[in-house]
Amino acid sequence: MEKKRFYLILLIIGTAFWGISFSFVKVGIGSSSPFVFLTYKFLLAGLCLMLIFHKKLKYISISTLKISIFIGSPLLLGTILQTIGLKYTTVSNSAFITGLDVLLIPILKFLVYKRKVEPKIWIACGIALVGLFLIALQDSLSLNIGDIWTIACAFGFALYVLQVGRFSNEKNPIPAVIMLMLFCGIGCFLCAIFDNSSVWVPTSLDFWKGILFAAIPATAYMYTVQNIGQRYIAEEKVALTYLCEPIFATTAGFLLLNEELTIRTITGGLLIIFGMLIAELNFKKRRKRKITKANGTR
Repeated sequence: MEKKRFYLILLIIGTAFWGISFSFVKVGIGSSSPFVFLTYKFLLAGLCLMLIFHKKLKYISISTLKISIFIGSPLLLGTILQTIGLKYTTVSNSAFITGLDVLLIPILKFLVYKRKVEPKIWIACGIALVGLFLIALQDSLSLNIGDIWTIACAFGFALYVLQVGRFSNEKNPIPAVIMLMLFCGIGCFLCAIFDNSSVWVPTSLDFWKGILFAAIPATAYMYTVQNIGQRYIAEEKVALTYLCEPIFATTAGFLLLNEELTIRTITGGLLIIFGMLIAELNFKKRRKRKITKANGTR
């Protein structure tokens, strides 16, 4: 199996972890400071990676630190905004609205980095956007405060993916990922210090279960796979794999939190999957095969 497809599969598995983690995070931060939760999440993820890849620690340098700051700043912003928003909106809304980054990535890639984007990606993003709005804008056709925070977080995640793509040619990405986790952990810790609701040792078991799931499979695994995988996969296609995340999140919210699953949510989810398929299909290659096959039968 070629590396592109291999990492694509690993990324989709990671989006399942991400999607399920929404339910754990929502319950975990229910009576606690989101900054304390995120501090533990990132620091535990960093610690796990340090233990697993301890032989890579010798490659940490000033350059590694700079890269982790460039990549970590938008990730830190996006994660904080998303977690705050999750306190005030549903798991499915949070996950699907976060998916707006799939549209923002090619737009920012074109406007900021002046890099060409394939026409099919715009079509795929447009279809996905329709799906997102079907889910986010329910009967009242209005956004709550949690949804607004989450829309803002999508910009942070879009910039994060672009920054990862910018530094994806690094020989040793693991040290940068470790420093990335520690950078985000320290950033959340500084925010938690100024949060009056911060309780550093919550007694809620749900809080600690949320930390374990969010830190290990949903953060340590996923961000490692993504930072390596973007050597072989373009930014907008990485973003499109993220569209699996809200599907998993909505399913988990329905099964674990008894959140309502509406026809609009299901329809929007199907549109998002359809957008992914369009982005992944190689129309030129398929057309060439058909022409070759047609010529061969003459």
